Amino acid sequence: MRDIVMCTTCKFSAAGKTGPDGRTGGETLIAHMVDAIAARGLALPIATQACLWNCSRHCSVVLRDGGRFTYVTGGHEPTREQAEAILDWFTLHGESEAGEVPFRQWPDRMRGHFIARIPRAPT
Repeated sequence: MRDIVMCTTCKFSAAGKTGPDGRTGGETLIAHMVDAIAARGLALPIATQACLWNCSRHCSVVLRDGGRFTYVTGGHEPTREQAEAILDWFTLHGESEAGEVPFRQWPDRMRGHFIARIPRAPT
């Protein structure tokens, strides 16, 4: 199963919990991700989680895949452009056998956001 897990409680920025509209950074990035997925016509599930325990790197996202490496990411901007970059990278991830995307293929907005790579569970 492939899905994206997004933190609902992540700060909007280093300076504040919520943005101008009162939503957290996590809520804002989730809304952008839902819109980006719909615009692409994808059937990609989004799971939400209150606090992923990565508060020092707000706007945390887990790119989860039961058959490939799973990645923990953080420090994302709560923008549509960032949501698009996350989807671009996750598409490349899904096209690879083990879930390893060559660095030269990464969207620029994904560089510097990776925190951990988690191997798939043994079958």
